[in-house]
Amino acid sequence: MASEHIWVLLQTKGKTFKVISDPEKGIIEVINEKGEILIRKANLSKRQVETVEKNFLHHIAKKMNGRDQGKTPTDPFDPMII
Repeated sequence: MASEHIWVLLQTKGKTFKVISDPEKGIIEVINEKGEILIRKANLSKRQVETVEKNFLHHIAKKMNGRDQGKTPTDPFDPMII
C-alpha cells in the first residue's frame, strides 16, 4: 500500500515495537516482537495520523521500507533514555 508507513520503536532492554500508520485508512497500530497488536487506533482522520507521524514517529522511531523486514537492526541508542 502506498499510504502505509512502517516504523520501528527501539525500547529499553532491547525490545522493539513495530508501528504501522496509514493516513488514508486512518489507522495506527503498535505491534510487539511476537506479532501481537498492542494498540490499534482506527477511524482517525488523515490529519490526526499525520500529526502523530510528524510529532512522535519522526523524532523517536526509525522508518522501515516494508512489512517483511525480518529482525530489526540493533542500535545502542535508546531515545527513551535521557
